[in-house]
Amino acid sequence: MEKMELVKRYVKELIDSPVNLVGFKDFNEAFHNLYMDSVIAVKPEDLGAEFLDVGTGGGVPGVFLAIEFGAKGLLIDSVCKKIDYVKKLCEQLEIKNVELMCIRAEELKKAGNFREHFDSAVSRAVSKIATVLELTAPYVKVGGKVLLYKGPGYTEELGQSVNAMKELGVKLVETRKYTILGKDRFFLVFEKFAPTPERYPRKTGIPEKRPIR
Repeated sequence: MEKMELVKRYVKELIDSPVNLVGFKDFNEAFHNLYMDSVIAVKPEDLGAEFLDVGTGGGVPGVFLAIEFGAKGLLIDSVCKKIDYVKKLCEQLEIKNVELMCIRAEELKKAGNFREHFDSAVSRAVSKIATVLELTAPYVKVGGKVLLYKGPGYTEELGQSVNAMKELGVKLVETRKYTILGKDRFFLVFEKFAPTPERYPRKTGIPEKRPIR
């Protein structure tokens, strides 16, 4: 199956999903807000060979990144029915370079040798920047990247994340602005410059309730 045909099949399956994976029923709207939003600002070197997608939901952006760039992805989410559906969908469409796991990001450190394992980590519409950095940076290699998709309000979040960045060993190196169906979006590229202290991520729920300040 050609790449674009595969993308369109996946988008259509998300729209028709009984699990309520996405909030779109119009194909064009879903195609742009799911697929185009996932890939338009990404460069192949951002991802590296292997990436982690935290809070993947319906496999967004992880499945589209795997299709588009050929990188291997571990996609995690705490809602098991979503993971189960996406896993079956990937098997059905023979998308073989993704692995799916129902687990919270805070618990991933106990599930295998994932600490500082990935070339990059991505997250889209999960939480505020400081929280997401704590849930992603510990699993990225030094020299790797954390890639976040944000809306126009990201600047305030970024200002509140200065201490979190220092503590976790990451720095913002690039912001890419793009537009999806007339709406401004921002792709934030963080680089990991130092190992993340072993105490991160903290216990389940703490990064959300008490972000690093």
